[in-house]
This record gives sequence, C-alpha cells and structure tokens, in this order.
Amino acid sequence: MSAQSVAQTLEALLDLHRRDQDGGDRLVRAVIRHARGLPPADRDALVQHLFGLVDSEDARVWRIALEALVRMGAPTTARALIGMLTDRERSSEWSDAIVVALLRLGSPDAVVTCRTWVQEELRLHHLGALPMLAWLYRADRDDALPIAARFYAEVLGIDATIEPELLAELRRQLPLQLEGLLASGTATALDLVDRVAELDATASRTLAALVAAYLTAADAPLRLGARAVEALGEAIRLRAS
Repeated sequence: MSAQSVAQTLEALLDLHRRDQDGGDRLVRAVIRHARGLPPADRDALVQHLFGLVDSEDARVWRIALEALVRMGAPTTARALIGMLTDRERSSEWSDAIVVALLRLGSPDAVVTCRTWVQEELRLHHLGALPMLAWLYRADRDDALPIAARFYAEVLGIDATIEPELLAELRRQLPLQLEGLLASGTATALDLVDRVAELDATASRTLAALVAAYLTAADAPLRLGARAVEALGEAIRLRAS
C-alpha cells in the first residue's frame, strides 16, 4: 500500500465520520477496524502514516491518529512518541496529550519521562498537568502521591491565594483525579489527603471538602462506583472537618 493510498483511505474515513458528535470515537474505531483488516506490511504503512500525522500536529486529525495508536498499543508506539516529545519545541496542548498517551501505554521508559514532565508542570502550578497526574497515579503510584501532595499543599495552603477560577478548575478536574486514585483503592485517595495534611493542614481540609462535595454529586456513583463512594465518604468528611 502506497503512502498516497493510505492517506486517501484515511481521508475517506474522515469524510464518512465528519458529522459524528462523539469526540471522534467512532472515527478512531473505524481506523482501528480498517487497520486490523490489512496485511502486516500495509498495517505498518498505516501506523507510520498515523505517526506522521501526530508528529506534524495536523490540526484536523492528530488527536484521532494519536488515540488510534494508543488503542492499538503497538510495542513501538511509546518509543516513537517519546522521540517526538523530546525532539523539538511543541505546543503545550500537543505535549500534554502525548504525555497522557504515554502514561496510558504504561511503558516503563515512558513512565520515567512522564513523571519528570508532570512534576515540573505541577511545580509551576500548571493545571493542565492534572489529567497527566490522574494517569500517573495508575502508572507510578508511589512517586505520584508525593508530587500531588506538594502541588495541593501549595495551591490550597494557608498562604495561598485561592482564586475562584482555580477552585472551579480543581472541581472540574476532581472526578478524573479520583478515578486515578481509586484505581488503586480507597486507601490511595485517603493517603493523598493525609500526605497533604503533613505539609499543610488547611490545604488538606480544603481538598477533603472538595472531594466530599463531589461525592454527593449525582454522577459520582456512576463514575467512581457506589461502593467506592460509600467507602470514601465518611472518612473524607472527617478529614474535611
């Protein structure tokens, strides 16, 4: 399969799913379905084309191409994405998405690279790093927790200026944070709050109050599981008081 043929096939799929209102999910699944029906050499050509779209930051399809690569999970994907991440200056939106993709892939080498990346972004209080942190909990719990504790202690601490926009963004990101923490069990979420308390008691109570408030939301049992919400609830309320 020629490079032109690969590009034409993807363009046809893009046209077919142009009006989908699902964030690209059906298009990603269509690309993967197409890839699985190809002979190995043609599948490799398609994968290389997807890497090219990601590398060029093609505004129309790089996110679709990246998601397809992550879901296919080829052994070479993490190595190729690390190379792209470190080879030149990139947009923050692109870099953040690549780090999340690498953490989802779970490659040990990728986790080392991503841990340093997330730590530096949170040191600068860049809230765009919170989705990355949510995946880092899953990939490297022991290192993620102290990084997260330091961040929350600094942005919610007694000496911090807490702007309404900051609280709004923390609330918006909280469900994803809890999903990452609870992937290891209820104790991990409580461990984070307790680690924050060791650094700043005010920050710990504020974080616990944010979690307690979210646990009363209608979608909390759907996202986190009814048992997790019940198990976490009373312990979090005690820490918020």
